[in-house]
Amino acid sequence: MECTVTQSKGDLVRKLSRMFAVCSVSIAFLTSCAANIGDGNQSQAPLKPLSCIAVLPAGTAIDKDETVSSEQARSLESGAVYATGIMARELSGNPRVRVISAGQAATLSPEVSGGVFGMVSAIGKKIGCDGVLMTTVRRFKQREGNEYASDAPASADLHMALIHADSGAVLWTADFRETQESFLENILSLEKVQNRGLKWVSVEQMVEQGITERLATCPYLR
Repeated sequence: MECTVTQSKGDLVRKLSRMFAVCSVSIAFLTSCAANIGDGNQSQAPLKPLSCIAVLPAGTAIDKDETVSSEQARSLESGAVYATGIMARELSGNPRVRVISAGQAATLSPEVSGGVFGMVSAIGKKIGCDGVLMTTVRRFKQREGNEYASDAPASADLHMALIHADSGAVLWTADFRETQESFLENILSLEKVQNRGLKWVSVEQMVEQGITERLATCPYLR
């Protein structure tokens, strides 16, 4: 696979999505064995503190789902680009984090083999990190309407997994799934109403809040 400076961001996202497709399925299976620690997060007992964490661009698994329409695929790819930007903003100041750009990740793809373990191991060795953080965008649906009147609310679904590069152990995972509900539909949404106001948020606002909150719970990033 060749990567040139003339490739569009969309082309890079599609290449990364193909590279992540099998790995996303493998991670979902592996993390089902992790211990639940609540609030959409899971963790295993740490092997040891991580000296460096490589943060990959967010990907999708659109190539593994034949039911995804072309419009949905474009939306997921857009969501992956947006999620990548939020993670880069939130983590770029962490001295133990290496944020990998889409271009850098695409150049690594020819060296990847052996599924999720091979991918994590190859990236860890190439970048010099003992942890790899992967994010998969599974739904990224924009609201229909505006912030005061919505015919259909925003909806998002993301999965994050931090994997030990040497052993392949899943150290931490987090899921964020939300379809916004009005306060009248769900009285339990009072806290979100207090934070967001009585408005229908965009999917970008929803994903930004979800990623920021999940990253704050990861013990390896503190």
